[in-house]
Formats: sequence, structure tokens, C-alpha cells
Amino acid sequence: MGTTEVTRVGSMRKRVAAGVAVVVVLAALVGLSGVSWQKIFAELRTMDPILLGAALVASLLAQLAWSSSTLLFLRTVDPEVPTGRVRLGYLTGTFAKQILPFGHAGGVPLMAYVLAEEMKLDYRGTFASVTASELVVFVASLVVAGVGFGWFVVADGVASGAELVVLGLVGVLALVAVAIVGFVKRRTAFRRVVHGVALVGRALFHRTGPRMQDRLAPAAVDRDLDEFFATFDRATGDRWMVVQAATYAAVGWVLFALPLYLGSLAVGQSLPFALVLFVVPAAGLATLLPTPGGLGGTELGLTAAVVLFAGIGLETAAAAVLVYRLCSYWFLLLVGGLSSLFLSVGFREFR
Repeated sequence: MGTTEVTRVGSMRKRVAAGVAVVVVLAALVGLSGVSWQKIFAELRTMDPILLGAALVASLLAQLAWSSSTLLFLRTVDPEVPTGRVRLGYLTGTFAKQILPFGHAGGVPLMAYVLAEEMKLDYRGTFASVTASELVVFVASLVVAGVGFGWFVVADGVASGAELVVLGLVGVLALVAVAIVGFVKRRTAFRRVVHGVALVGRALFHRTGPRMQDRLAPAAVDRDLDEFFATFDRATGDRWMVVQAATYAAVGWVLFALPLYLGSLAVGQSLPFALVLFVVPAAGLATLLPTPGGLGGTELGLTAAVVLFAGIGLETAAAAVLVYRLCSYWFLLLVGGLSSLFLSVGFREFR
């Protein structure tokens, strides 16, 4: 095994160790909070299997809706890309994001790699298309969360102090989304940032050989950026197509929120659907933790939000969240893993 490979494996082990450490800390916090696991399991034993099945189907349909958004953008690169392969590739990319620490932070290159390799597409063009798709999905999550929160506040009467704080957080996230869109449009500023990153990369990887130095050279970076922007402009040039993609993305978020609502019904507690529309997209922040799929942080954050806003018992809220995570994380791991095997894309390629 070469020096580069050893360094790469060591870096992967450090990330995995960091993720495990976060999970352990979160588990310890749960243990110290006085949660009765016996009551949680008692709630789970009484859940309705039909509602659980419906929640599993909704979670899978959400992924298919988001893959439809990606499919629309990919067809600006190659109009002949097969629908079935794109959907399998999307599920495989989702599997990679869920299983790797920091997987969601690197979701765009992972997804682009899987789709480009599977359909023999140019990676740069695929990366630009997936970037456009993921940006639309991200903005759709903010819209769904904002609509859900506004609906919940109206239905609940007068907003409380805690709700106003969260409303402010949603506003901040919306501003971040606008800033990202504006940043991509400001080509000069974007180029400066990328060239700055490339400069740091040349300094850090100066011992890796001339190939890496050539890839990070200013001329090569400019060439890649020109191709990226050309593909991005082509992918987003058709406004009607962008509207269609945004519709698929929003429908995907509604479907992705359904498992928490159905999970609450399955354990005998009906959560306000408006609240579910808000907390599920907001919980996406937990996926940025250095754990696979935000494992640990998502469960704690969602349970706390449900208890705070819905005013139900801690054990009931935890049971509903566990049903949701079974559908939105573990079930998708299984489906994505099967897709990965079918496409013969393994963990080594993800790394």
C-alpha cells in the first residue's frame, strides 16, 4: 500500500472515529436525560404495521421525487439518460451520503460521481447538473419548512417566544439560500474563491506529484470553471424545467415528512402535519454532524422539537421519531445498498 493510500485510509479512520465519538456523546446525553427506554419500546410494540408500511413507501417515494428533479437537470447534459438508471444511481448516491461521516457535506460530488460513472457521462457536466438539482432541493426544503411553520403558528394561535426564535432561524436559512444563489451568479467572486482553494491545495499537496499540481494550476481551474458555468447555465436556462424540478423537490419534502406524521399515528399520537412539515426539513441541519446521516443528532433534535412544540410525552415523541428514522434512514440504507450492489458501486469507490 502506497503512502498516499495509507494517508487516505488514515484520514477515513479519523472521520469514522470522530463520528463514533459524537454518537457516544449523544447516547450518553440521552441516558442522562431520564428517558425510559422501556416506555419507548412499549410504545413501539403497539404501533400499527399498516401505518409503518405507508411510512416506508412515503420515504421511498420522496427519494424518487428528488431523483426526478435530478433527472430533469441531467437531461440538459444528455437527453437520452435512462430514467431507471438515474433513479438507481440517485438511491446509490443517497446510500453513500447516509453511510459516510460528513457524507451529506460531500453529497454533490458523491452523487455526481455515481451518476457519471453509471451512465458514462462527463463528470464536470454531471457535477454542474447535480449542483443545480441539489440547490433546488435545498431551497425547496426552506420553502416547505417556512410554509409548515407559518401554518403551525396560524393554527396554534399566537406564536410563543420559542416559536418566534425558530422563525428567525428559518429566516436566516432563507437568507443563506439567497446568498448561495447570488454567490453562484457572481462569477468573479466565485472564481476568486475557487482559485484561492486551488492555491491552498497546491501548497498542501505539493508532494503528490505533477499530476495534482497540473489539475490545480490556474489555467486548468479556469478551464474547469468555464465548463462548469456553461453546463450550469444550460441546466438552469429552461425556466419551465426549473419550475418542474422545484415542484418535484417540494413534493419530495412533503413525502419525506410523512413518515414522522404516520409514525406518530402508529404509536397512537397525532402530530400536527404543519409541525411535521417544519421540523423534518429543519432537522436536515443535523446531517452536517460528523456522523453517518446525522445519526444521533437528528433523533435528539427531532424529539426535542416534537416535545417542545407538540407538548406530548418524551417517550411517545421518541417512539414516533424512531419510527421516522427507521423509514428515512435505515430503510433507505437497505434500498440504497441494494441499488449499490446492482450497479456494482462499492465503498471503495465512495471513499
